[in-house]
Amino acid sequence: MMSKRFQFLAICIFIFLVVALSVFLLRGTGEPARAQTAGTQAQAEGEEPGSASDPVLTRASLEQCLESLTAGPQRELEALQDRLDRVEKGIRAVQDLLKASFPDLRGHRAEQAVNFLRARGIIGGYPDGRFHPNDPVSRAALAVMLARAKNLSPVPATALFKDVAPGHWAAGAIGAVKGAGYLHGYPDGRFRPDQAVTRAEAAAVLRSAFPVQVKAPAVKFRDLEGHWAAGDIELLAAAGIVEGFADGTFRPDQAMSRADVAMALARILQQ
Repeated sequence: MMSKRFQFLAICIFIFLVVALSVFLLRGTGEPARAQTAGTQAQAEGEEPGSASDPVLTRASLEQCLESLTAGPQRELEALQDRLDRVEKGIRAVQDLLKASFPDLRGHRAEQAVNFLRARGIIGGYPDGRFHPNDPVSRAALAVMLARAKNLSPVPATALFKDVAPGHWAAGAIGAVKGAGYLHGYPDGRFRPDQAVTRAEAAAVLRSAFPVQVKAPAVKFRDLEGHWAAGDIELLAAAGIVEGFADGTFRPDQAMSRADVAMALARILQQ
């Protein structure tokens, strides 16, 4: 008796499942246009498929919903990857610059200082691929170094000097440092961009452009008595920025070499 009831119940369940599956298949194949239209309309109105306003959840609407949900994160991931690629490229460029020295600077006392400034785009070499560390620094070259080290925007229009044309290679930097008060012209209205900078002038300019941290008592040089730049030179020497010579002199009126300017500027930026 019980086995017949179970058989009957099993048959009923089987019939019910067959009918339900048939209805589901008929709805899925017989009404695609209505389902697609409902899904499209709901999306046009900003509603998600399967919501109260879009009760029919089709495969197409589900794929569109998933695509819209993943589109934003995908774009963010692509943008992040692009930024990471650019950062990696920049790091490699800096590493290459730090490893590479000018051929005439290998083993030179200013090699590390020049490489430090070169990696930051503050200083460069000559067209022949060399640095020429013993050459004097011109006023134009010092203006360019200062402008780059201080992140000053080029201002060619401010370089209103008789001997600095708007097209001069250093006009923008000269205008920038003049506007900042670091370098000035002469009473005759000239800047003299190609004139060599003396050791005293370089010390005075660096002292006015950068704060320094004094690390030792004031240094006295025997050839600075009454010199107009004695205070700036002694302060920079006490801060370890500039050095004198073995004979106890500073030689303030001697032209400052590119190596010495690079070493002083690197020390200031690294203090």
